[in-house]
Parts: sequence; C-alpha cells; structure tokens
Amino acid sequence: MTSAAPSRPRPRGSLIVFVVLVAMWAAWALWFTLAPSTNPGGQCEGLGFGCTLTPNDLAAFAGIIILAPGTFLLVALTLAVRATRIGRGSPRTVWDVVLAVLLLAAGALFVIGNLVGSF
Repeated sequence: MTSAAPSRPRPRGSLIVFVVLVAMWAAWALWFTLAPSTNPGGQCEGLGFGCTLTPNDLAAFAGIIILAPGTFLLVALTLAVRATRIGRGSPRTVWDVVLAVLLLAAGALFVIGNLVGSF
C-alpha cells in the first residue's frame, strides 16, 4: 500500500486581496457613477460656510483620500508577503509577477493622474 504524498495548502491570500480590491473599486465606481452632482433642496455646494459636498464630490473625495491610499498600503503589504514566499520557494511566482505588474501599473496611473491634475 502506498501513501499519498502530503499536500501543502496553496496560498490564496493574494488572490483574496485582489478580489476584495476589485470589489471595493467596483462599488466605489458604482457610487461615483450613480451619485447626483447637485445637492438636494438647492443647498450650496462646496466646503465651508455651511455648504456641503455634492454626493458625487463626496464619492470622488472618498476615492482619493481613503480608497486609493488604502489600496496602495494593502498592495505593498501583499507584495512584501509574496516576496517573502518567493524567497522560500513558493511555486506561485507567475501569479506574483502578474499581480505586481497590475498593481504597479495602477499605482503609476494614480500618480500620473495626480500630477496631470495639478497643472
């Protein structure tokens, strides 16, 4: 009788992180797209002096201030964990490279968008 070789559980952490990030960005995009660009009741728009942001501006503000930096930190942590696992001989190096390229491209687009928007 032969015994089967013990199987190691495959790490799925970076895949879970990627799915969560896609879901969060999709929910934000839906919020940003469907939010009205005017305040109800003719309330003034903007910040300060009793005015409030429009729902669309609030969605954009939340994406820039909360979602984008949170994504960057989560991606940096995930890539650090994956780099450690690659160093230990993890077989999932193709997924790591694909994830790194996608996330670095997203980060570059975010930085480029901020630089272009500031001029």
